[in-house]
Amino acid sequence: MGRKQKLKEQRKNDERRNESLKQGIHTERGTIFYLIYIGLIILLLYPPYFRGMFFDKEFLPTHMYTGLLFLAWVIYKGFVLREQQFTKAPMDYATLALVGAYFISLFVAVNIRSAVGELLKYINYLMAFYLVSDFARTKKDIKIILWAMVLSAFGVAFIGIGAAAGTFTYNGAFVGGRINSTIQYPNTLAAYLTAAFMISTSLWATAGWRWQRGVLSFINYTLFLCFLFTLSRAAWLMFPAFFLILIIGMPAEYRMKALGYSIETFAVAILASPGFGAAISAANKNSAWMWYAAGAAIAVILFFAVEKISERFALRIKPKVIITALIIFVILAGTGGYIAFTTEAPLTLSHGENESESWKTAWYPIKNVKPDTEYIIKVTISSKPGAKEEQWGAALLVNSLDENKNSVRILNEYIKEDVDGQVKEFTFTTRPDTKSLSIGFSNRFPGTAATFSNVQFYESGDKSTTQKITLAYKYIPQAISRRISSINTGDTSVSGRLSFYRDALKIIKSHPILGTGGGGWKSVYFAYQSYRYFTTEVHSFFLQLWVETGTIGLLVLVSLWAFALISGFKVMRSDANLEIKGLTWGALTGAIALGGHSAMDFNLSLGAVALYLWELFGIIKSSSYMAEPQKSAADETKKEKISSTVAWPVWAYAAISCILIVPSFFLYQGYTYGQQAVRYIQQQDVMKARDAFEKASKYDPLTASFKADLAQLEDVIGRQTKNDELIKKAEQDRMTAINLDRYNAKLQTQLGAYYLQNGKLPEGLSALEKASDLNPYNIEIWENLADAYEKVAEVYIRMGKKDEALDLTQKSRSIFDKISDLNMKSPKNAPEKLEITNNLMLYVYKAGLLAENVDDKNYYKKLKNLVFASDFTVDADHDGIPDLWRTSNSEKGLLKVDIIKKDYARLTNEGQGPSYIFTKQDISLKPQNLYTINLLVSGDMPKDKLVFNVFTREGKNPQYQWKEINPTGQLSKITATFLTTKDLKEGKQWLRLDIQGVPQKQINIKSLEIWVE
Repeated sequence: MGRKQKLKEQRKNDERRNESLKQGIHTERGTIFYLIYIGLIILLLYPPYFRGMFFDKEFLPTHMYTGLLFLAWVIYKGFVLREQQFTKAPMDYATLALVGAYFISLFVAVNIRSAVGELLKYINYLMAFYLVSDFARTKKDIKIILWAMVLSAFGVAFIGIGAAAGTFTYNGAFVGGRINSTIQYPNTLAAYLTAAFMISTSLWATAGWRWQRGVLSFINYTLFLCFLFTLSRAAWLMFPAFFLILIIGMPAEYRMKALGYSIETFAVAILASPGFGAAISAANKNSAWMWYAAGAAIAVILFFAVEKISERFALRIKPKVIITALIIFVILAGTGGYIAFTTEAPLTLSHGENESESWKTAWYPIKNVKPDTEYIIKVTISSKPGAKEEQWGAALLVNSLDENKNSVRILNEYIKEDVDGQVKEFTFTTRPDTKSLSIGFSNRFPGTAATFSNVQFYESGDKSTTQKITLAYKYIPQAISRRISSINTGDTSVSGRLSFYRDALKIIKSHPILGTGGGGWKSVYFAYQSYRYFTTEVHSFFLQLWVETGTIGLLVLVSLWAFALISGFKVMRSDANLEIKGLTWGALTGAIALGGHSAMDFNLSLGAVALYLWELFGIIKSSSYMAEPQKSAADETKKEKISSTVAWPVWAYAAISCILIVPSFFLYQGYTYGQQAVRYIQQQDVMKARDAFEKASKYDPLTASFKADLAQLEDVIGRQTKNDELIKKAEQDRMTAINLDRYNAKLQTQLGAYYLQNGKLPEGLSALEKASDLNPYNIEIWENLADAYEKVAEVYIRMGKKDEALDLTQKSRSIFDKISDLNMKSPKNAPEKLEITNNLMLYVYKAGLLAENVDDKNYYKKLKNLVFASDFTVDADHDGIPDLWRTSNSEKGLLKVDIIKKDYARLTNEGQGPSYIFTKQDISLKPQNLYTINLLVSGDMPKDKLVFNVFTREGKNPQYQWKEINPTGQLSKITATFLTTKDLKEGKQWLRLDIQGVPQKQINIKSLEIWVE
């Protein structure tokens, strides 16, 4: 039998299979059926347009909609079609089991409201999966559903492009040069568009009508252009792998079509991207749309050009030719990439005549530089200065960075003359502590312009060390090139995710079987985190689900993916219709793309994207069912219509629908009243706010914040009206809130404050200590605890309980050690350490003074006048500099700081210029007040080399300069007094000690105090 005869026979088999399906299933497609079908299409279309369904405001109504849609289908299916069977395949059981895993985790949930919310989400996903799999029973239905999904993604991409162009206004759709569109998160948008691109390509390759293929060429171009400008590095890296899976697995009859069409899309989108990128960077709306439209037109025209070639060779192509074509494509792509990344363009920075003055600077890092070494920067510069003499056109800046990333400017060169393509050389010497450099190219003033090119960097006298600095690329938009160049494993985004994953594994170790319940990560991660970060998501779907549902849930999820893969491969190995195979592979590849990217991001935490994945699962399951050998219509009818009575599965799934609908309604009502209460608080209407929170708690009794906020209002109102019952109810509501959200450090802090306010001192301290265990990297919690230790110690001293007071002062001092230990445990590449604050230092310092004067019951009164204190021996963040302070150097300054045990901090300026040590945070001084500075110091630094400054950001500046600092060989206290001026603005002061360069001379500082007289 020849190939044509085989294909003809296969088509006959497909027709018989489809006819069997149509007769055995949906024999009564009436009006109600199509109304439900339309409802499903609406569900497929709208979710991405409402902030990705990440928030309850949008997702709870969708739960209700899905529940009602599913209930209607269950009733229609059970009572009209008399179909009794609801679970037919392993994927059905796996999706149902995943709901079960979230249900079981309710019994161990650390936050019951979040757990219920996640359970409702997975019920929604189950229903979407079931509706899609049950409606997609013919090739036509599969195409309709996939078209709806692709059109929805196209709309999202189009809105994103319009937002980037400045035409469409959608909150968060275009931020920081990255397209977020309606998803509001660029990485998730990229993953979503990747999946949509795979589906669209499969539709494109299998489409029977030319107009459909023409439309899909336009859609794919839009999807890919938007994908590029999400600037998602991970998605860029993963896209080729997913695309290769699509092409390799596509049926041979469609493989070359899919490859050819995609190459056309890639080429046009990449060619349009430089112009589009430049237009959106310049906020040129018309130019952006022109580039987009031009690319779209070329994409459609080019489609018709390659159409004939693709159709001609699709059925005749041999494997060797396919491999050869792929190799040629890779070579051409590699060549194009090489040209793109080696063809440089000048960097141009400019200001229009009417544009306001601002710094426009492009910074480029330089590593592998030597300290104390002379270097030369050679650059070609064109500069157009401004109308005024001081308005230079171009500037070259060089910053030196030490091992702690402290920056010192070591070169400032301003080009004030009008030059055109002039080669200039700039010589500078790195500092002794230089570890790396940052070179900046700048433009600042209206009506000026600067162009830089051909930049070389090398050691003076040794051109073999030349490094070429690429400022811009001719064929790659600058935003894209910057994102590509920043791809490395040391990037904060990568290292941050690795920390999240390690912390997630800690939680899993503590809750291995059933997990923490839905939403558990965001409730408990503060207690497990390895440094201070904020993320309500693990940034890995699989780890997050493992945290929430334990190993049981993870095994269920793995089984779901395994069944999906098995089902997809089963379709591809069957004798199913070729179009079904192509579409199934597109759906499976789209699912793999979403799942693969979600392994390293929180894409599936956005309900719209999770629905998209579950809908693809539904297509895969339906296709696998269609690929099975079909029984006769009579047999199918016997199997499904067991009796004239409705079987229990109908009632069970109807009940599940109600479980989704009813709680979602009540939770949404609670959310609405909660938002109303917030508005009343903003309007300072306490009574109405309390009533609104009462209603919110009534409809949603599981949200801890409603109970906590209600308790706060009840306590305030109860004390104002002297209503003991209301005060007692406030305490009950407060405890209820804590029981609902046991890991909430904020609620523990509120409870501690309540206890202390009511004289329950041990209980108050215990609650605050509990808060520090739940959120140890929150410095405010340590401030609250230190303040409480000091205040309660004062009370104990007045009560004559010296031992209890001393115990608390010791606990207060131990806070620094705890913070030090936390910082030691943090990863070395953590973006920030837990830093001591002015308030925390003051509270602990006061506790120390209380301990020193424990026999004086009235000493606590004096402490009210201590406004600032610094213990220079404390270095809890291990940066080698006393906490509360940071250092800087002039170009010739070189400050060295050594903390000598618990004795003092030794400061030495070994350079020839001034160096400075100054406060990180502003302090608070009041106008027209007399202050005393106590400085405990020693050393041999000449007194004319030291100046202590009190600066203010508003008012006379400086407020005070202490120039007669004369340290001696032994630690001793020296004092100075000053009077603040009337124009001083409270809370905007800062301190700085200036140290002139005197090698081998030092000043040792033990402590600094400022008292108000």
